[in-house]
Amino acid sequence: MSLIQFDPQSFDLNPREAEAVSEVIFERVFNDSDLAEYHDIETGIDVKTQIAFAGRLGLLGKKAEGCTPSEAGPFTLTQKYWEPVLEDFRLSHCQADMDALFKIFRKAKRINPDFFDMVGSQEFGVIIAAVEQALIENIHRKVWFNDKTAKLVANGGVFKTGTDLDYFNSFNGLFKQIADEVTASKVTLVPISANAGTSYTGQALAADAALGILEKLVTVADDRLVAADDAMILVTRSIADNYRASLRNKNLGSGYMEVVEEGRPKLLFDGIEVKVRYDWDRYIKTYQDNGTKYNLPHRAVFTTKSNIPVGTLSAEDLAKLDVFYDKTLKTNIIDAAYTLDAKHLESYMTVAAY
Repeated sequence: MSLIQFDPQSFDLNPREAEAVSEVIFERVFNDSDLAEYHDIETGIDVKTQIAFAGRLGLLGKKAEGCTPSEAGPFTLTQKYWEPVLEDFRLSHCQADMDALFKIFRKAKRINPDFFDMVGSQEFGVIIAAVEQALIENIHRKVWFNDKTAKLVANGGVFKTGTDLDYFNSFNGLFKQIADEVTASKVTLVPISANAGTSYTGQALAADAALGILEKLVTVADDRLVAADDAMILVTRSIADNYRASLRNKNLGSGYMEVVEEGRPKLLFDGIEVKVRYDWDRYIKTYQDNGTKYNLPHRAVFTTKSNIPVGTLSAEDLAKLDVFYDKTLKTNIIDAAYTLDAKHLESYMTVAAY
């Protein structure tokens, strides 16, 4: 079980101290979206749960001749497996840490057996809320950037020196799975030339580059993907910003625009929603930086929600925390444990760009 260290010394209150829990301002997470915005969620997934695929039959029916019907082409079945891993973490601290961190915590009138027990208090809710946000963000990271063979730059990999790879190597995320299928010529790749730059500056996208990238994604895509109701293009912020700049300078028609729906901006390319993954940029810049350039800073994936599902034994586990007080250790503890896996299903329903 991995342990999270809580450092109260990093918080220095101003002379006019906070007086209420409501005055605590949380640093915003990079992606607090529900997983269901991007993925189908499959529950009840256990080790080696089978995913079966039925192949598409070809032409059927020839002119009958004699008593023997004409043979149809073969019907094939293939399979993949869910392989969810069990992950966990613990955050623990004592009441003395809390007092050192916050002067807004309650003042006990006397020492009693519950003096160190903060579970259930409003103040402890600050910590719980922070853990809940971080858990959501970290699951998004794992679903896309995990790699069971992850290596540091010094060892021929792409992860920044000093990165703790145990946070990344529990299962293969979607980028790893898609890249393997690109190598096997199963998924079509749209190369992004700027990614090959040898410096941060050299990796900058040229003006209107995103237009070409998005156009190629759609042009080479299988007709079944283009026609899918839940088709979407996930992109890094770098591609989205480049595309927005083109929209400001060009009149591309009604299918190419940024609209506001329910208070949120929505990007469209040829009528297909372009979802901006701001968290992707952050993970690339934070964890996949070799000191000179980033590892594939511009990325896009054209697919459907149903083609990149996330699997777990119980969806509740992905957001459920076990909060309790250990009287022996005089410590307040937050535990979490969940099973998690992500699967790229049908190769013809994905086009990647990087």
